[in-house]
Amino acid sequence: MTAQHDVDQQLTAFLRDGPDQLPGASFDAVRDRTELTRQRVVLGPWRVPTMSKLVPIGLGAAAVIAVLFIGSRFIGSPTSNVGGPASQPPASVAPSEAPASAAPASPAPSPVSPPPLTESFTSTVHGMSVSYPEGWTARAATEPWTDGPGEPQFIRPGFDALHDPVLTDHLFLHIGSQPIGDSTPEDWVAANMGCTTTEPIAVDGATGLIGANDCETVAVTTAGRGYKIYLHTSDDDPVVVAPYDRAWFEQVLATVQLHPEDAIDVAPSATP
Repeated sequence: MTAQHDVDQQLTAFLRDGPDQLPGASFDAVRDRTELTRQRVVLGPWRVPTMSKLVPIGLGAAAVIAVLFIGSRFIGSPTSNVGGPASQPPASVAPSEAPASAAPASPAPSPVSPPPLTESFTSTVHGMSVSYPEGWTARAATEPWTDGPGEPQFIRPGFDALHDPVLTDHLFLHIGSQPIGDSTPEDWVAANMGCTTTEPIAVDGATGLIGANDCETVAVTTAGRGYKIYLHTSDDDPVVVAPYDRAWFEQVLATVQLHPEDAIDVAPSATP
């Protein structure tokens, strides 16, 4: 078998099966053959130069290769990874979520109206009676008020205490009385007020003073006996205690009845 015949068979197989590359030996043979083949040009009558049939075959093969190469550029995968998976389009960026609008601030609780003054309390120690709110708790004094002037405190046993069952010492009424002794009514009242600014007031016919500017204290005297009534509202619960103001305090004072003759000024004797 000659070399020329071998090359022809390879080119024929190439054109038939359509490989994407020319075998190296064939490519070298075509190139060498092309370079060595001389063309003859004859002046005079024009004639086609004599060339080996290998040249047209080689040029056809080159053209086929070029077509395959260019076609692969347009038809094949758009990526540079031949035979690899097609690249995925870039994931669309989700639009940023609009910032959630701030939740509206919850409105401040509205003050609740005080319960009606449907309950009645009579102090057997201090000789008086008074109405107080429905649902409140009454705690009677267990001994006379003998500790002298001073701001009443919730736990002092010498005072009656009427208080809110939930707020307890944050909302309560204190009631106490004692003989004024050698003091004048004016002196006793002034000593027991504890308010910087005061106004005159009468409670069940007894005269005295009431505090001003949110100082809800009353001190009055009658028949040689002094009475002190004090409304305490805590600053820790301004909204809850807001309805218990001066107007409410005066409503309570309007229900007071004084019985100085019934008061007890001697502490009960201890059980033997």
